[in-house]
Amino acid sequence: MDNTNTANEEKKTDEIKQAFLSSAISDISAYIQLADTKVSIIMAAAVALIVGLFACYEPIGKLIASVKPCSWQGVALFVLAALLAVSTISMFVFGILTIRSHVSKIGYKSKWFLPQSTKEYSFDAYKADVLSMSDEDVIVNMAAELYKLNDINRQKQATNKWALRSFSASLIIIAAIAVLFLLSAL
Repeated sequence: MDNTNTANEEKKTDEIKQAFLSSAISDISAYIQLADTKVSIIMAAAVALIVGLFACYEPIGKLIASVKPCSWQGVALFVLAALLAVSTISMFVFGILTIRSHVSKIGYKSKWFLPQSTKEYSFDAYKADVLSMSDEDVIVNMAAELYKLNDINRQKQATNKWALRSFSASLIIIAAIAVLFLLSAL
């Protein structure tokens, strides 16, 4: 009777571990998708700003022409324009780095994703491998994938943070240029 209770308790413990890992994998996958969505929105907003600036090229051109190049305003405009170009380019670079696919190599061959082609590893071989897995093997596979997803999320969050910082810098620089134009118009 004790062996049956112990086996049932171990089975429940394995089920709890699997449920925990499944929930964690689902949550971290959602965070990864959210990072991609956030950076896509930031990049779309930047494109909208760029299009808006090009749509107003005549009034902006007149404002630029009214600034004397050798004055402090001209130098400030040149420096701010250069900073705006750098921050905008870096925002797109970090945005693309966030969206591109990421890989985490931990040196564990799980059954979750297959690194080899279907010619090298047939469905029948895969099915046999999966069916021969114990509960412990399933938990280890899930833990390995959760570990990989956490690493991928960490990579994406790092580049996402820099994309957001670059976008914020671009907005601040645009505001500074607008103030500079207001000062030169006075």
